[in-house]
Amino acid sequence: MKTNKSTIIQILALLFVFLAVQAAFGQEEEVKEIERPVRSPYEAVMLVDFPTTKTPTKGAFEYYIHHRFGTVENGWSDLFGVYGTSNINLGVNYGITRQLSVGFATERFNKMQVFSAAYRVFEQTRSNKIPVSVMLYGNVAIDARNKSVFGQNYEFANRLSYYAQVIVGRKFTNALTLHAGASFSHFNAVDSLLEHDKVAVHFGGRIKIWSSNSIIFEYTQPLDLPNFAEHVELTNPPRPGLSIGMEFGTSTHAFQVFLSNYQDIVPQQNVSFNQNDFFEGDVLIGFNITVRL
Repeated sequence: MKTNKSTIIQILALLFVFLAVQAAFGQEEEVKEIERPVRSPYEAVMLVDFPTTKTPTKGAFEYYIHHRFGTVENGWSDLFGVYGTSNINLGVNYGITRQLSVGFATERFNKMQVFSAAYRVFEQTRSNKIPVSVMLYGNVAIDARNKSVFGQNYEFANRLSYYAQVIVGRKFTNALTLHAGASFSHFNAVDSLLEHDKVAVHFGGRIKIWSSNSIIFEYTQPLDLPNFAEHVELTNPPRPGLSIGMEFGTSTHAFQVFLSNYQDIVPQQNVSFNQNDFFEGDVLIGFNITVRL
């Protein structure tokens, strides 16, 4: 009888240990589930002209077309810029890891060949243990126009420009994602009336209105900082950028159509040299198409 009781106690003890281990693993799985990144804070790597906190999936390619028509100022005569001078940017991004991606793009206006990289330092989690996502983005662009554009003292280095940006974003609800950031742009060679360096601040976000369809917006403000200024007063300082539009997303595509006063597409070009004023009617229609493979 004692033996039977001992056996039963041992079996119950083993059962208790088994259940305790199962519960521990179950709790660990639940924690892992909770600590997973938030779902789809953005549909595309670029919101309009500047990066979001999204990178391509590890081992996956993203192909994109960024298109800007002419300004709408001529009205029906050129179909609100559709028949005007347009700019286009073709590119590809590749996810090396979940956090790191690289990319290449080629642009029409200034024949800019852009090599880029993005690294997500932090990723917002569903449990809110990490409340924000933090992205570092940078590029090196080569101006591939004829060397006569660069004057008599031509050097290859004159073709180079650089852009670096830090972006902090948060998905507040399933419908609202916002981000803010700061950027630094540098051109090795510029006209004597322009500046080599420019710092800017950026704000953007999306408001989902149904399914994966959202209202999107971006605002960029170039700053006049004494430590970076090369002129007491610029004759034509760069104007702020504003873009407002709609985004339509699927599992493999993101399509954005918008109004913007930026036409150069390459970030450092827009930040440093833009002369279009959104509120004075210097507005153009643009669209972005991203295909994920």
